[in-house]
Amino acid sequence: MIRTAAIIATSAIAACAPVEQPAEPIAGLSTERQCFFSRQVNGYADAPDGPRGDRIYITTGPNDRWLVETFGACPELDWTYAIALDTRGPSSLCTGDTATLIVPRGIDRTPDRCTVTVLGKMAERR
Repeated sequence: MIRTAAIIATSAIAACAPVEQPAEPIAGLSTERQCFFSRQVNGYADAPDGPRGDRIYITTGPNDRWLVETFGACPELDWTYAIALDTRGPSSLCTGDTATLIVPRGIDRTPDRCTVTVLGKMAERR
């Protein structure tokens, strides 16, 4: 009797657990482990938002673009003209690494600090 109750309780708890959806493939994204130095960042552009947060492309060269995604919303990201990566940690970022994106706000306001993850390197544009 106790064993049956334990099985039912375990099944009920498991039924409430969220189901992890597989990530949709992104055309042209390489998720192989590749790295760039934060000092190489020379631009950024808006990317289509993902299921977990905002996405942007970070450029490190004429044909090198990286896709990064925030953990949740980064309120000022859509309106800013500049961003920065916090370089207190390692000077290089690789696929799967997390970093802090600094997004300036209006005059005399503390900047937003948004955690981002490097999803991977985009294929060269032709």
